[in-house]
Amino acid sequence: MVAGLEVFSARGFEGATTRAIAEKAGVALASLPYHFKTKEALWKAVADDIFERFALHMAKARARLGDVEPRERTRALLSEYMRFTAQNPQLLQIAFQEGVSQNSRTEWLVENHLRPNFEYVKSETLLAVKNGYGRSGRLEHLYYMIVGAAALPYVVGSEFQALTNQEPTDPELIEAHIEAVLDLFYPSATQAQDPSATQAQDPSATQAQDDSPSTSESES
Repeated sequence: MVAGLEVFSARGFEGATTRAIAEKAGVALASLPYHFKTKEALWKAVADDIFERFALHMAKARARLGDVEPRERTRALLSEYMRFTAQNPQLLQIAFQEGVSQNSRTEWLVENHLRPNFEYVKSETLLAVKNGYGRSGRLEHLYYMIVGAAALPYVVGSEFQALTNQEPTDPELIEAHIEAVLDLFYPSATQAQDPSATQAQDPSATQAQDDSPSTSESES
């Protein structure tokens, strides 16, 4: 299952081969049909496994946060989603791979896993707006905005690392990313009262400013 997840998330269904999966798993190619009759059956089992692990993770988080006030509960749940995605980017890599074309696998994924998540995020968004701490807008747009902002650095982790020279799963970066996304979509009480409390930070710009000559030095 682990090997299938790695190969399908990296190559997509069409690009993946059962030979590559068998080699990754260290098993004989001939043994796969005993467990999965077709490549699609294997793909569905892999998708079920990662999405069920995600559902269990979030169910435990919701149970743990049952008595927390709505704003902090919503923020904490989005934090849990982001931490899971940071450690398991294959969750969305598989969905993104299939989402670029219309096929039976996309329809299956939507009905079995993506639609329930979509409906849950919609309900959290409506709750946030009703209680005055969420962003208003079309729910379908907010859903994809939240998913993209929360998960894209991990989904395209290799690109992120090449572009920024930083590892996307660095714990400090993950926590900073979480805070930025939370304050964007579900501002804390402090942030809502004082928007200037959170400012965008660009380490390279800060370094450039520190290295630039002072006004007095430039005048001399």
